[in-house]
Amino acid sequence: MADAGIPRYDRDFLLSPAKRNQIVELWEVEKFGRDSFGDPDAVSLYGMTPAQWYARGVRTLARTTLEAVRDPLGNRIGEDVACVAGTAPPGSVFGVIDPFAGSCNALFWILYHLPGAEGLGFEFEQAIFDMSTRNIASLGSSIQLIHGDYGQLLGQHRFPGAHRIVAFLSPPWADALTAEAGLDLGRTKPPIQNIVDDFERIYPNNPILYVTEVHERLVPEPLAALRTRLEWSELNVYDIPGPTGRHGVLLGTMRWNASGALAGR
Repeated sequence: MADAGIPRYDRDFLLSPAKRNQIVELWEVEKFGRDSFGDPDAVSLYGMTPAQWYARGVRTLARTTLEAVRDPLGNRIGEDVACVAGTAPPGSVFGVIDPFAGSCNALFWILYHLPGAEGLGFEFEQAIFDMSTRNIASLGSSIQLIHGDYGQLLGQHRFPGAHRIVAFLSPPWADALTAEAGLDLGRTKPPIQNIVDDFERIYPNNPILYVTEVHERLVPEPLAALRTRLEWSELNVYDIPGPTGRHGVLLGTMRWNASGALAGR
């Protein structure tokens, strides 16, 4: 696929208006991995290489190929969530919610590390919802994926009061990430604090672990404001390359004493 005339498969190309909502072929997924990471298997999803998940019937849009939480990142997030979950009382039940589910791969990995937990995702964009619904069905996943705006539907699909909630927050970054300043958590679409407001309104009494995807470079003020609001928090940036730099998570709890959860990691 090194023929003249084939563009470089990078972030700008996959997000271009003509390409972003096209279903990509296996060779394109591998070319993106090769061009952007030097590894044709870089876009590993659901515990499989591109060739493996493609053979299982999984398909992605160009934009999802770029934006999906890939396996190495998803696995690390799941490991950290499991560490925090380990601070809950024995016999606790967990509901995991992803209000911007996309490929559902982050949800997949969190559930992998929390056996027995229930998974709920919301996806607003019809094309991504349709594709992810087919993908998780082909995998036999128990994830419940709902089409629509989580802000309007969160209260209609709520977990019982006995559940501990794990909320994975990864809204579109859009122009919230700049080369000059890094990621501004107050400018994501919607801002992270607004999403926390929504969860606190629906789950005012449930213990909640907020898992916010972050970039290695963060605008300090919105980060500090969010951490001040949370009862406990820990920032963890992983040594895993991404299309725009290293990613990680801000883990934070409400009504849940998680002190020492990541000690020694």
